[in-house]
Amino acid sequence: MTAARCAVWGLLLLAGGALLFLAAVRPAHAAEAPPLTLSATPAKVISGQSATLTASIGFSGAVLQVSERRGAEAAFTPTGSVTTGADGTVSWKVSPTLSTTYRVELAGDATWAAASAETTVSVRLRLAFQATKRLYAGRSIVFKAAGIPAHPGARLELQIRRDGAWQTLRTLKLDKRSRAVVKLKARRKSAPRFRVIMAATEELAAAVSRTRTVRIRKGNPYGVPIGPSRFIVVDRSQYKLHYLEHGTIVRSFNCVLGRPGRSTPIGRFRVWGRGVNPGGPFGVRVLWYYRGYGIHGTNQPWLLTHWPRAYSAGCTRLANANALWLFNRCPVGTQVWNVP
Repeated sequence: MTAARCAVWGLLLLAGGALLFLAAVRPAHAAEAPPLTLSATPAKVISGQSATLTASIGFSGAVLQVSERRGAEAAFTPTGSVTTGADGTVSWKVSPTLSTTYRVELAGDATWAAASAETTVSVRLRLAFQATKRLYAGRSIVFKAAGIPAHPGARLELQIRRDGAWQTLRTLKLDKRSRAVVKLKARRKSAPRFRVIMAATEELAAAVSRTRTVRIRKGNPYGVPIGPSRFIVVDRSQYKLHYLEHGTIVRSFNCVLGRPGRSTPIGRFRVWGRGVNPGGPFGVRVLWYYRGYGIHGTNQPWLLTHWPRAYSAGCTRLANANALWLFNRCPVGTQVWNVP
């Protein structure tokens, strides 16, 4: 081989060695990171409640940057950082007031490539809802709703259950105190169920209140309020005693009332005393409601068959069985109305 050829081969060998050296020292590309995940438990909460976020990347010591996007906001806002533990995971609590999307990011370095993951915690308001429990047909049902915590301007729907489905009656708007009040007239005797709902928005998840049942009753002719669970009305003109519960007449009894010159008093009273087996003209039981006037049994049951039944000294006499029935239901404090 000539000297020229030897020189060429030498140069080629030197160049090849340089290339091999450069290839050996060139830095490697960063490896793809293990899958980064982010989850929320629970994923839906009532405003004010907490959820637990858990990030996992499969190795310890990973520093993850945390950011959040609340409601309708367009951009994420940094909130801090977390570091994975020995098992490659890290958990922390959040208490969002609006539906919020959370993001964790691994910045990446010479070892691991960058990675990110997101999850959303949906938040709904707690809807407080009240309605009149009992009322007479023709009166107004009062509905009260509130969003907790306060969310002025939110729109709710007042719904009624009809034919197996919920139907919207009225749209309500929460005022500056996050409350709404509406009145609707009760048309007829029934027991409808009501609720309020809030449709989902960018800021809040859909919400539903508790159901409220409104008992609409037919009115009584005496104007007895619907609230008391027990009530006595003595109708002097009809010689009748009526026992009512929540404004509804449950039982009516014939009664003997005061004779001329000893009439049964007219007015509004309350039972102040009770007697068992008083005997004589009082029969088996007595309910005292005004001074010496009472509602009691009798030892002269045939007087109940006469008309007009005006034979007592002012008390209200019942058949003994009816006096016993009434006594068992009317404690001290029961209201008694004697009407003309």
